[in-house]
Amino acid sequence: MTGRQASDGPPQVSRRDPSGARHRGPHVGPVNLTPLRVTLGVALGGGIAFLAWSVFVRDQLQVPLMATGFAVCGVVLAIVAALSVRAVIRAGREGRDGTAVITALLGGLTAVAAMLLLAGAVIMSLIWGGTKAT
Repeated sequence: MTGRQASDGPPQVSRRDPSGARHRGPHVGPVNLTPLRVTLGVALGGGIAFLAWSVFVRDQLQVPLMATGFAVCGVVLAIVAALSVRAVIRAGREGRDGTAVITALLGGLTAVAAMLLLAGAVIMSLIWGGTKAT
């Protein structure tokens, strides 16, 4: 017999997404882990941890530490919001209208959060600049 027999072992299962393409590279559920996503995730986690730590530090450097934490988180979320624009365009071109709408809404909320964090960084830096000892 030239064909593959059923007793040759378990059947090979290929993971496919709904569009029929094979998954390539590491995944967490349906999300593809790219170097950019991992870098942004680590930067956001580190920025949030740094911001949380700076809230509990009670010394003369608390305000600039908080400004730095706000700035890091704001820049990361601004990058994520910019990347969501690309995802909305791609989903729209592929005819996935529901995905495009949800991605646009989440991207917009991410952009608002980024602007709030960057505004917090500016406010903290203004507070720090106005409280210099003479």
